[in-house]
Amino acid sequence: MPGDGWPDRVTWAEVRAADPRVFRKAALGGLLLIPAAGFGVLLAAFAGEFIAPLTFPAWLDWAPGLLTVTAVWAMILLGVFAVVLLAAPAELRRELALRAFAESRGLRYARIGSEPPARGIFFAEGQDSAARRQARERLRRGTPRPGSPPPGSDTRFRANFSLEVAGDAWEPDLQVAVAGYTGGKNDPKGPALAFRYLQLRVPRPVPHLMIDALGNGRLRNTLPGTLRVSLEGDFDRYFAVYAPDGYQRDARELLTPDVMASLIDRGRHWDIEVVEDRMIVVSNKVRARSDRAEITALLRFADLVGAELAHQVVTYSDPRASRPRVRVADAGLRLRRSVSWSWVIVPVAVGVLLGFPFVLGWILDHT
Repeated sequence: MPGDGWPDRVTWAEVRAADPRVFRKAALGGLLLIPAAGFGVLLAAFAGEFIAPLTFPAWLDWAPGLLTVTAVWAMILLGVFAVVLLAAPAELRRELALRAFAESRGLRYARIGSEPPARGIFFAEGQDSAARRQARERLRRGTPRPGSPPPGSDTRFRANFSLEVAGDAWEPDLQVAVAGYTGGKNDPKGPALAFRYLQLRVPRPVPHLMIDALGNGRLRNTLPGTLRVSLEGDFDRYFAVYAPDGYQRDARELLTPDVMASLIDRGRHWDIEVVEDRMIVVSNKVRARSDRAEITALLRFADLVGAELAHQVVTYSDPRASRPRVRVADAGLRLRRSVSWSWVIVPVAVGVLLGFPFVLGWILDHT
């Protein structure tokens, strides 16, 4: 893509000049693979005795178990460190390309950028009333000063390889980054634990919309079919649109024929979420080899589709809200999610499996 601002090539000499230690790190990673492999051989020896039968005196009966656990963890830890160190030159090369692209486009680059708050579906916001209160608080406080996130802005994702346009708030007005999940095991999770995203500020808060690209099929079980909105033309062939109860007309008002045509032409492979005053576009292409094509396409999408959507947002009003021109009523702040029955099905299945022998025994005893 000539003229897109992306450097034609980042040489290994440029990588060495940027950080002379990076290749020494890679060499150390290669050396760590040797003891990792040694522990793997030791583990195989304990498990299969393929080298020679291993015998221990009676007072060392505990040794095989301890040595096996030690070998497993040593092999894993050394292998992880080795992979991280071996990947250091390629990661720095990726950073240099992104930094050069950012400079050519007037963007700010950060290896770890501004972390997105737990907002909406993709960024794994909870479904409880506390999440709704946090959303109202963010909207009520407007745009706090930079570096001062409002209450309820907890995050469960790290923004890796982030390109940003700073705004007058604590969040950037535009951000393209690779999201990586950092939440705990009991925290809510979004449809994906790693994805590339574009996050773009729109002029005012609007109802929560999900525009699901039918080509990737990742959101089918997340949202109830009763919230789906049918739109005119061929749009339903490419996207499934979901809006909160009673906001079908609002979705059609925001997604005009011009916006729909642009979405079909430029965004049919991406899922899109509009929540509060943000449009979030999600791609599943997160590898370095996809950086140039995806980042360029996402920024082009922001320029064209973002401008068209922003025009509709400016004229939108929510008659249910106390201030229709600047706020959204509580009913439109969040989409209702599908109910997950796994927390019921799994215990029931376990109970059936555990109780079956007793039930079968009772039946046999009484026949």
